[in-house]
Formats: sequence, C-alpha cells, structure tokens
Amino acid sequence: MSVEKMSITIKEATTRYVNITCKNRGTGEPFDFTGYTVQTHLRFGDDQRYLNTAIVENLLSYKIPADASLGKQDGIAETRIFKNGDVFEVLRIDIKVSKADKPDLAPNE
Repeated sequence: MSVEKMSITIKEATTRYVNITCKNRGTGEPFDFTGYTVQTHLRFGDDQRYLNTAIVENLLSYKIPADASLGKQDGIAETRIFKNGDVFEVLRIDIKVSKADKPDLAPNE
C-alpha cells in the first residue's frame, strides 16, 4: 500500500465524506485489510477527535462532521492501520477551511 499526503479545501461548517481506495504497492492489486484495525484522527485547532472509519474490502471511509470546521481555519486528518504491533500511516490530509458567510449547522427556520 502506498502512503499518500494530500491537501483539500472545505467550506466552513460543511460535511465531507472521505473514501480512500488502497492498493498493494508491489502488485497494484486491491489491498487486503484482513486482520487490520483502522483509525482516523481529526484535529482542527484544539478540537481533536477520532472518527469512525470503516473498512469495506480495500476502501477506507469516514465522515468529517460539519461542526468540526466551524470557526476554524485549517486542520489535519490522519488515517492509520494497525496489525500485530505494527502501525502504518495510510493518508494524511491537510485541510484548509474556506470561511462561509452563514456557517449554519441546521436549516434556517
């Protein structure tokens, strides 16, 4: 599996779904996550949390919730996998937040 780093820009207080398709670095075939555990850590300023991260075949998926970026300028999401005491970084995402004029977290009544 190849490790990647990427940058994205999201609008303040919006939800972002992240899907990471993983392939075996040596063969290019879909990565086999059998026996692995996955986690994603999200940080926006002082707000830090672990996100539920699903493994579906060779796809890792998680959701960055809208409230995480409210009032923030940037953040980082790091996805790692664990197996038999080894730790591997899958993807680090540097997140820039574009200010919203009205960063509503619910519809206006």
